[in-house]
Amino acid sequence: MTLTIRQVPAEEAASLLPLLRQGQDFHAARQPRVFRTDHDDASYTVFLEEWLAGEGVMALAAMSATGELLGCAVFEIEEIPAKPLLKPRRNGLLKHIVVDENCRGAGIGSRLVAEVKARLRDAGIDRLRAHHYAFNEASAAMLRKAGLVPHLVTVEGDT
Repeated sequence: MTLTIRQVPAEEAASLLPLLRQGQDFHAARQPRVFRTDHDDASYTVFLEEWLAGEGVMALAAMSATGELLGCAVFEIEEIPAKPLLKPRRNGLLKHIVVDENCRGAGIGSRLVAEVKARLRDAGIDRLRAHHYAFNEASAAMLRKAGLVPHLVTVEGDT
């Protein structure tokens, strides 16, 4: 499949709404106590515009040869200051990645992660972190394939 990956500026944030909704619906179906589905496109657009306008935040879109949006990734550069027990770090943090449900399994997510890594390397950053929910086996597999391995495990339960 021929695709190109391009940066999505904040003023084009609304173009990512179909994928944001797919990702949000997927997560809300599995974690309804955590994820909301009660927002309209206008509020999602404002959220995305403000997020993508932030310092060190970048969105990438995977586009087909005909201009169809196939997937997207949003990542940030995180500056972690030194603490008494930890050294300072500068990482990339993959905050959001989703591939259109009709295009999954074609390597689009892997291509997006590879592009995120390349852009981070160009910025002098040699570490990429990501979070995913334990129920999201597809995300876990894609991140493993990209060379990301569990580093910190968070557990959660009711009180």
